[in-house]
Amino acid sequence: MSILEGLKFYAGDTAIHKLDPRVKFLVSMLMLLMVVMYTEAWILVTLMVVQAAMAYAAKVVRRWLKTIKGSIPLAVLVFGLNAIFFITTGTHATLQEVLYHSATLAYRLVLFLSSFSIFFLTTTPEEIGLTLTSWRIPYPYTFAFISAIRFTPIIAQELRDIMDAQRSRGIELDKGGPLQRAKKLVPILVPLLANALRRAYELAEAMEVKCFGATKNRTSLRELKMRSRDYAALLVSLTLFSLAMYSRLFLL
Repeated sequence: MSILEGLKFYAGDTAIHKLDPRVKFLVSMLMLLMVVMYTEAWILVTLMVVQAAMAYAAKVVRRWLKTIKGSIPLAVLVFGLNAIFFITTGTHATLQEVLYHSATLAYRLVLFLSSFSIFFLTTTPEEIGLTLTSWRIPYPYTFAFISAIRFTPIIAQELRDIMDAQRSRGIELDKGGPLQRAKKLVPILVPLLANALRRAYELAEAMEVKCFGATKNRTSLRELKMRSRDYAALLVSLTLFSLAMYSRLFLL
């Protein structure tokens, strides 16, 4: 569940927090494209160092590391599946090459999750909503996306609390075979589902009280405006990405 900590906003007064959310999203997308373009280990390590520097500048290193820690099981799964695929398809690659390519693909998944983790950790749900609205995305879809981001960490925390409560009552969740473990999930999923339905009902009532969807021309208390630091960050990001693209196409 620690991977969901990367979806929860962490308040701060840093330069990263103050950047325009559109710029932060673009930076995350550029990192994702670089992860897709490159398979060289040293470049991927360099991207991880850049992300670590950004997390340090935003003072969210601990939460960013929780996202990486939570992504390790997925990375191990990707590593195992790719290693099995390379071996069973009869490729002429050596064992060292198979392990290298499998580890690289798994590491790219970690980079993808960690780059967007910094975006969500330093961007409020309100700013994300304003960003999507500025891109002409219909507000009902924006509201659904923002609600999912806001409630996902809350549901994850409730799940941990319910599991701890059931363990305190003597239910051993980590013992037994797969079928026994599946049966033990019933006293966890039932209260979790009940809480989720209750929260959805309360949210629907609040939306009705506030006349959600009564008018199509919505206004916002805050408007996104690009400042000099945003243009500077955008220029640096695009310049570095252009150099990376040139290196990929003509030098490597």
